[in-house]
Amino acid sequence: MKILFSNLRLLIFALFDKNGWSALGASDVMVVRHDADCGYLHEGKAYSPIIDTVTDECLKKNLDVQSIATPVSRLTGEQAYNSPAAFNRAFLIVSLWVRVLTIFIGQEKSKEFGISRKSLIWLKILDVVKPKVVIGIQPDPALCRACRASNIPVYDIQHGVIAKNSKWYGDILPKKLATTDLPNGFLCWDQQSTVHLRWAYERGATIDVIGHPWFHRFHYASDKDLLVQEALRNGKVFLDEKPVILVALQWGLHIHYYPDSDFNKVMCKALESVIKRTQGKYNWLLRLHPVQLMGDEGKFCEEYLAKEFGSLSGVEWHRTSQLPLPVVLAQTNLHITDMSSVVIEASWFGLYSALLNPYLNKGGGLESLYEFERDIGIANVLEQDVDIIESWIGEKLSCGQSMPSTVPHCGVQTILDRAMKHE
Repeated sequence: MKILFSNLRLLIFALFDKNGWSALGASDVMVVRHDADCGYLHEGKAYSPIIDTVTDECLKKNLDVQSIATPVSRLTGEQAYNSPAAFNRAFLIVSLWVRVLTIFIGQEKSKEFGISRKSLIWLKILDVVKPKVVIGIQPDPALCRACRASNIPVYDIQHGVIAKNSKWYGDILPKKLATTDLPNGFLCWDQQSTVHLRWAYERGATIDVIGHPWFHRFHYASDKDLLVQEALRNGKVFLDEKPVILVALQWGLHIHYYPDSDFNKVMCKALESVIKRTQGKYNWLLRLHPVQLMGDEGKFCEEYLAKEFGSLSGVEWHRTSQLPLPVVLAQTNLHITDMSSVVIEASWFGLYSALLNPYLNKGGGLESLYEFERDIGIANVLEQDVDIIESWIGEKLSCGQSMPSTVPHCGVQTILDRAMKHE
């Protein structure tokens, strides 16, 4: 019944959603992003911190940029920064065909049919836009195939942790896709993120360390950057002197890691208890993932947080979830999460992180996640136990920052310069 309802929703959306052919125009750069990448609101419009920062870099260099919203996106056109065009109908019709064909010709053949048909749609888009480079967050294999066929370099820009255990970078890309369906290159935050992409060299892809465009933007804040200056002016959440602890929440934990437990879909019971017990002693910033803010989990998360913490003055989540992450981390003393990639960003600020996902322990499916941060001691895996978590907080607060704040230098302009010279 769930699958039937899901297919029906896709069909209705496909029938009534408009395609964005009229919104396309010839551009130097084409950027691709999804609603889930748009974790910030700028001048009333959805803004992708990574992709739209790249967009702004291009615009500063007088390069034309065509933004594309990948399926299934609703934050399109005038609702989002740089008015991304959407082609939900075209792509969803192919997806529905794939689901039907799977029944008759099997998963592998129907999957190839889907990539080939979607690549034709991308080829039409590329033929109109005629970009010299395409940059996206985990670009679709069909887009990569179309770009390679058109001799247009396509880059995957990092948006989260890259690890051996990650499904996308550790399994799908290296083991299940042909070279023709891979990006030409990967744009990474730091050297540690390249370790589990070594297979890409053997497949002819390039790997560049370009830093994190969004964090670099705030770390080296320009007086002329109105977005940054506005966020800095209005960024302070708590005005007292109590230590501040950030909790980076994640979507889908109950699906992927705690399906058979009494997990509340937001955070483990132990952390919930610690927050309640210590909110008079510490200030707590609870940051929702963009998917939790706009997706199916949004209403549930808000109801849960309001019920459990709504009456507590030392707990805040609305502004914390809307502010840029660099602004939040700058006012934070410690970070706690189930397994969010905020561990990496927090380390740039010299902040200790506590990881609560049991699969991170030896023998677990995530044991190799955050190896670098765990090896240098800035990230610690803890049991989901109230006393252990409280003890860790007290110990780490007494230590202060583990290292000076340092954000990797941003080299996205090098990639753009290279692409503009591409023949």
